[in-house]
Amino acid sequence: MHRPFSARNEDSGFTLVEVIVAMLVFAIIATGFLYVITSSLTVSRDTRARVVAANLASQQIDLIRSAKSVFDIKNETKSATLNGDTFTIDISWSWATSTGATVTCEAGAASGSFSYKRVTVEVRWANMGAGTRPVVSDTAYTPRSKINDPTKGTILVGIIDAHGEGVSGVKVTLDPAPAGIDPVTTDSDGCAYLLKVPQGEYDVLVSKAGYISQTQLTSPKAGASVSPGGSSRVSFAYDNAATFRLTYAGNVSPIPALPTNLTTTFLSTYGNFQVTPSKSTGVVPITRYPLISGYSIVAGPYIEAPDAPATSCLAPDPGQWIADDAKAGVRPDPAAAAPGGSTNATVPMGAIRLAGMAGSGKYLTAVYVGGGTADPGCLAVTTPGTKTPNLMTFTFADVVVSNGATIALPYGTWNIYRGGSAGDKSTLIGAGISLLTPGTISGNRVTLDPRVAR
Repeated sequence: MHRPFSARNEDSGFTLVEVIVAMLVFAIIATGFLYVITSSLTVSRDTRARVVAANLASQQIDLIRSAKSVFDIKNETKSATLNGDTFTIDISWSWATSTGATVTCEAGAASGSFSYKRVTVEVRWANMGAGTRPVVSDTAYTPRSKINDPTKGTILVGIIDAHGEGVSGVKVTLDPAPAGIDPVTTDSDGCAYLLKVPQGEYDVLVSKAGYISQTQLTSPKAGASVSPGGSSRVSFAYDNAATFRLTYAGNVSPIPALPTNLTTTFLSTYGNFQVTPSKSTGVVPITRYPLISGYSIVAGPYIEAPDAPATSCLAPDPGQWIADDAKAGVRPDPAAAAPGGSTNATVPMGAIRLAGMAGSGKYLTAVYVGGGTADPGCLAVTTPGTKTPNLMTFTFADVVVSNGATIALPYGTWNIYRGGSAGDKSTLIGAGISLLTPGTISGNRVTLDPRVAR
């Protein structure tokens, strides 16, 4: 029996819900399919790139083994583009010694004679897949000629710059200079080798025009001990000097008269370094090691000695002054300059005005006496009855005129003297003193206070 014909039944089609469900199912299937295809392509590309990387590593190992000398093998980074992929090739080495130690120019404790160089080649490529490891190959290169003498030793010298890179072209000498041991020059890795050195104690000296060490020496040195059949390593941080162009008392206008013997301290995380420039007026250039983190620069001989408080001198650093509810001291922001470059920096100071200066005596001397409000002190000063020089005694040229004098000093508490010659302290000035920067006056004591409002 046939069902009656119904136009409504024949034309009904899919509902909207059915269409959406069908599209969702199709999208899920298509997404999975595309993921499988993409993953397959990625794996295939990584596999192809890995094969190329392995070939590149093998080629580099062959080139290393064909080197004429073990000293020709250097740390190096190369690049190559093959099949549309860019590959980075890193070559690194280390010495293996007869005692089993591993040493490079930058690290490791050298001991025993140098046996061979262990060389590692690592190859990476652009857009490496997640979790994909680079291709790494190793080899050993034994010196083709004898570099050790069982009765003598070897000194390995490593020199790096402020960024940790090797410094080439640095002259390396020994003091005393053994017969037959000529000065050598660092290679592109910053390495130099002093071979077959007689047993003894030596100073290793390095030099290069325009360069300075992290200890602010243009020709630094380090001790090295040489034993028969042994080796030692010395290292230096040495870079093209940076120039700091300083303006003293730039926080005061016009700039007052400055001490003729003004000490300046460069504060850093690697130590504090003092210098007394040949002049303090105008823009004063001072060369320093180009620390990336820079230096905080203060006027005066700042000395921080927790283990020997009696030798400390904290007053020149504003950051050491005792804070209260209203004011606090802030150490100057670090100033940094690139190797071989320069930067401008202002060195803040306190300033006072001296009036009523009629009469003889054009020279002034400031002597630190401490005891001022919030002054952290400078204990490394003359103790009464001793001959120890006061680190905080500053002299001025003939700055006194008929209407007085304006002078700048490092932060601290001072007595000001007047005399007829440089350093003469005939007359203690106790009147006519006024402040041009924050501070206090108590009798004949002047406290120059660097603290600012919180």
